[in-house]
Amino acid sequence: MRRIACSILIISSLSSLVLANQIKSLKDFGREIKIHLGEFDSLKIMSEGEYILECYRSGQRAELYYSSSMIMIRQDEKGLSIADDNGILSIGLSGIAFRARFPNIFINLGDHRYRGSIVCLGDTSIGLLAESRRFSVFNFIDLEDYLKGVLPGEMGNRSEDEYEAVKAQAIAARTYAVWKLTSENPSSHLKNTIEDQLYLGAGAEMPIHNRAVEETKGLIMTWHSKPIAAYYHAVCGGSTAPREKIWGGSKLSYLKGVEDDTFCYWAKSFSWREYFTFPELTNNLTQFLAQQGQLSYKGLGKIYDLQFDYDKSTKRTTRLKIESSSGDYSIHADKIRWALKRPSIPGAILPSIRFVAYVLKEGADISGLEIVGAGNGHGVGMCQCGAIGRARCGQTCDHILKSYYRGIKIEKAY
Repeated sequence: MRRIACSILIISSLSSLVLANQIKSLKDFGREIKIHLGEFDSLKIMSEGEYILECYRSGQRAELYYSSSMIMIRQDEKGLSIADDNGILSIGLSGIAFRARFPNIFINLGDHRYRGSIVCLGDTSIGLLAESRRFSVFNFIDLEDYLKGVLPGEMGNRSEDEYEAVKAQAIAARTYAVWKLTSENPSSHLKNTIEDQLYLGAGAEMPIHNRAVEETKGLIMTWHSKPIAAYYHAVCGGSTAPREKIWGGSKLSYLKGVEDDTFCYWAKSFSWREYFTFPELTNNLTQFLAQQGQLSYKGLGKIYDLQFDYDKSTKRTTRLKIESSSGDYSIHADKIRWALKRPSIPGAILPSIRFVAYVLKEGADISGLEIVGAGNGHGVGMCQCGAIGRARCGQTCDHILKSYYRGIKIEKAY
């Protein structure tokens, strides 16, 4: 289709577009949210139908097109540029917005398919250096549609006898998103990774997940009429943990540690084992301490001893103390997972801190480390595999959620 320049005013200011969904309270909460999809130096975008392409310079709308062509976006020292098969469309842009012109039209970024709108930002006002030649990409999307792209990544394909767990996950994921965007220190957006929730877009949607989202529409968990911090994880290993014992900070009454009996026992990562040679151990700890800025200028040196503190109430390791020739170092709680990356799966962190460690020695010298553990994830809030196990046993969505988040109410946010 031939591209057509258009003088219709859609949004005149890029700052209005980017900041429009800054939310201060649940009362002001709107359904459209912003998801950070990553940073890129180039990107191909195309639509399954006609879309509106808005171009911004210095934060103000400069040009607008209708198009159905594939668009290539790049960033250089002048800003963002866009081109199609016919050549350059525009250069020196600070931002670009892609909006489907009609409902149920999806926008494709590489191998991923998205509902809603796509916004590319390349100016320094969002903290990007021009010389980096990278730009941030966001998906502006209705919260309910966002959840349809979250559940497949968080829960995988599930069967009908596990459906109540899928509904519980829909409510937990919705609650987490609303909480993150309306808390005392609200974020302006969510990330599409496990730092927030794994979001795979419309291309990953499954009927059973979509049905769960639709049947729980608008439902969130509250504590004293406010959205809760609805943390969840893959496998608790038998019991969950209070938030303050994993990340510190004040107690949250609804995030107590709870016994999960044997509901997640069926999961592959319920139990695991890891072995470290002395060189692997030294290398992992050196890298982590250096990244954290804790390492002496002398380096770690020789490790003389390793000591692990253990909390009997949570059955989790609370501290790793390292005695070395360059000094003593401590690594606390969940950060131990990043310090002791898995030799068996290069790059992967330890599944959990629910483990028992055995320091192996030859004489007085450490020769290695063996860890025997259970569970997968931080252990706070809902155990996803436990929820699935509970659903298989006939527990309802409400029962599942109230088992993991104590004293909460399930209410309509909209």
